[in-house]
Amino acid sequence: MKLKQVEQLTEDKCRELLKAGEQAKKYTYPTPEQGYSVALLTDQGHVYTGASYNSDTYTLTMHSEAVALAMAANHGETKIVAITGPNCHICKQLIYESSLRSGLDTLIIIEEQNLIKQIPISGLMPYPWPEQV
Repeated sequence: MKLKQVEQLTEDKCRELLKAGEQAKKYTYPTPEQGYSVALLTDQGHVYTGASYNSDTYTLTMHSEAVALAMAANHGETKIVAITGPNCHICKQLIYESSLRSGLDTLIIIEEQNLIKQIPISGLMPYPWPEQV
């Protein structure tokens, strides 16, 4: 399956997502403001956030991306247009698999030196698994 390219978002929409992701940091657990947070945008125009839920064992920690993707899915929304980053490699894999299921090439929204970048998840997966067919 070839992933469908999604339209680039406006700079204002990107900044709105980045701000929502940053604001969600207050919900990191067990210590607010000490962890990671993201925001995502669905094809229905809804924004969902996620904050990391840390475990003392680390292996049980829930990454903010997984939390946000689950939150969207809990509301019946699985077509993710964009999600804020940067993201660890585990989360890139999760976002990529979500993209394969929805058919949308999810945009990763990052800000570097006050410039917005929108990178399709497929562009961050040089050796994807599973491969696109």
